[in-house]
Amino acid sequence: MSLTLVTAQFAVSADIDANLAAIERLMRRARRAGADVAHFPEAALSGYAGVDFASFDGFDWARLEAATRRIMALAGELGLWVVIGSAHRLSEGRKPHNCAYVIDAAGALVDRYDKRFCAGDAAGLTGDLAHYTPGDHFAVFEIAGVRCGVLICHDYRYPELYRAYHRLGARLMFHGFHAGGLSDGRFAAMEAGVGAHRLTGGTTLPAITMPAGMIAAASNNNLWISCPNSSAPRSCWPSFFVRPDGVITGALEVETEGLLLSEVELSADLYDSTIAWRDWAIDGVLHSGALVEDPRSKARTAL
Repeated sequence: MSLTLVTAQFAVSADIDANLAAIERLMRRARRAGADVAHFPEAALSGYAGVDFASFDGFDWARLEAATRRIMALAGELGLWVVIGSAHRLSEGRKPHNCAYVIDAAGALVDRYDKRFCAGDAAGLTGDLAHYTPGDHFAVFEIAGVRCGVLICHDYRYPELYRAYHRLGARLMFHGFHAGGLSDGRFAAMEAGVGAHRLTGGTTLPAITMPAGMIAAASNNNLWISCPNSSAPRSCWPSFFVRPDGVITGALEVETEGLLLSEVELSADLYDSTIAWRDWAIDGVLHSGALVEDPRSKARTAL
């Protein structure tokens, strides 16, 4: 089983109409390139509260819904699956979800993933939690026979989510990010936090930990992972794609609109050092091979 995937990036902003225009433009390019599915960053359509705009006070939900329906209609017209970051309105008085809509090639909304681990303090006054309500479910679906799942940005810090998707049979993950659109002052402060300690690559913590986290998640869980990011200045890293052995197979240019075309081939002969014992570990058996009852094994303070 195989499919062709596009990981798309553009300068996400608070302007829903501008976001929509970029998304439609990239969707058309993706289909011309032969893609089965196009994947867009976190908050790609809505913009990201707390970064692209201050809060959801006075937010134009009608405009966002109309733009979403435009994307659904174009997906059906093109015969293209779309996974796109946005915001999902809840009842009056409740903060929305930071979500990713899953739209099939007929233009139908088939699922929605809501970011489960929104960053912020325990009181919900900072970070994502100042603006968003966390989600409570996984999203699993199939494209061309490939079982897929969705995560969003800060979720990468919780390997339990990837383990759970592995147990659900996912082989391809759509993990959207928004690590861009930062002010020069905030970006400089992030670089100062890293300082000269850049042996692990990157000048900010997102540039260091996010790609590394995706490499680890892919190789530990035998997953293909699409990782789009906003390309708005200042962006911490460009969109990229990882195969199940942890190899990054392609990346775009930072802060530049573009598409990364990747092939997902489930029958590919890729190295998987954990194949014999991964399911044991997931089930709580935290060793490989056979244990023994031996007094010399038990005597841990003796030579």
